[in-house]
Amino acid sequence: MAADPTSTPLTPPPIELEDNITTTTTTTLAPVDVFLNTVGTLFDFREMSIVDWDEVHDGDKVAPRAYTSWNALNITRLALATWILASHLAIVVFLLAKHVLRTQPKNLLIVNVALANILMGAFVVPVKLHFILHPDHADCDLAVGWMFISDYFQSSLSLFAVFCLVLERFVYVYTEKKQKNILPLARTIGTVILMLVPWVFSLIILLPTFLSGLLAKSTKSDSCLFKVDDSFFLACQLLAFIPASFGVFIFAPFTGLLDCLRPKRCFYRPLTPRGESSTVTTIVTLFSIFCEAPYCIVRVLMMRMECNSPDCTRLAEGLTLTMWLRISKAAVFPFIWLAYTDIRDAMKCKFDLDAVCGDDDDFGDDDDDRKLEDTDPGYPLTVRRA
Repeated sequence: MAADPTSTPLTPPPIELEDNITTTTTTTLAPVDVFLNTVGTLFDFREMSIVDWDEVHDGDKVAPRAYTSWNALNITRLALATWILASHLAIVVFLLAKHVLRTQPKNLLIVNVALANILMGAFVVPVKLHFILHPDHADCDLAVGWMFISDYFQSSLSLFAVFCLVLERFVYVYTEKKQKNILPLARTIGTVILMLVPWVFSLIILLPTFLSGLLAKSTKSDSCLFKVDDSFFLACQLLAFIPASFGVFIFAPFTGLLDCLRPKRCFYRPLTPRGESSTVTTIVTLFSIFCEAPYCIVRVLMMRMECNSPDCTRLAEGLTLTMWLRISKAAVFPFIWLAYTDIRDAMKCKFDLDAVCGDDDDFGDDDDDRKLEDTDPGYPLTVRRA
């Protein structure tokens, strides 16, 4: 039978209470907790950031070694951080202050490598010490940012900066062998691009990947607990190491080969003697890659292994050793640049350690540059072109 359109729609009868008050029932939906409904691995950035590099962390458990105060180990860390910061800043200021040095593309790229290492001494180590000594004041956003910079960004930035330096040395020895000049404008643009590539590329490939791994955060205001996808963190670790290292492994041997085959007479001025680019490139490559590779390997193993086995304790100790290796690498780098003749001679000239600059001790920085340019003892294979 068809329904009458004029009829009143059926409604549920009201509920009669004992005191004759008439009410109606309403249904309220509970708010959906995205964190609880998200599938992922629990990861507390605050707890992991305050874990000492020398503590053993086994999944959700942390086995401290009972010190969170100033001791010899923490003083050593602070001393290394201070040395890294001061020595690399000195290199940056020295290279940029002298005209004869800052006009060379390789020296500007050395400045870029120094800035990447300054990040280790000015941020990674000091912030870690702050977390260790003041665990109750570990900000969640700072803990997340520190882990991104320490584990992924600084490593990638350092390796890409070295890659760009090796690439510049390859172009230099190639043009020297072919006896070709690079136009000043092209050289300037190329140097700027090589200086920006490590910073921009590291951010572009790492930051979106890292943020994609953060699935949801706990709704508790004082919590830094996240649901994460470990596969994105694994991808970050591999992207931070493999691309730049692969590029260095390709260009470093060719740079050395071309440098050995370079003519005995240099084409540009001021330049490095034959074989010097090969030597310095080899040293920089060895220190860069072989000090970062163990950390990447241990991190990947810890991500892929079940951490309820005794092997994780040994991996955690390996992570401590490899982190110290990374810090030591940043501390040694300032001495490597002294292998370059122009930097070494400019420093001798500055401190009057030999007769490279002449006998007059009253010259300022600009006069030192002019004297260094007008003398050839530091560049025995360099000939002047009219």
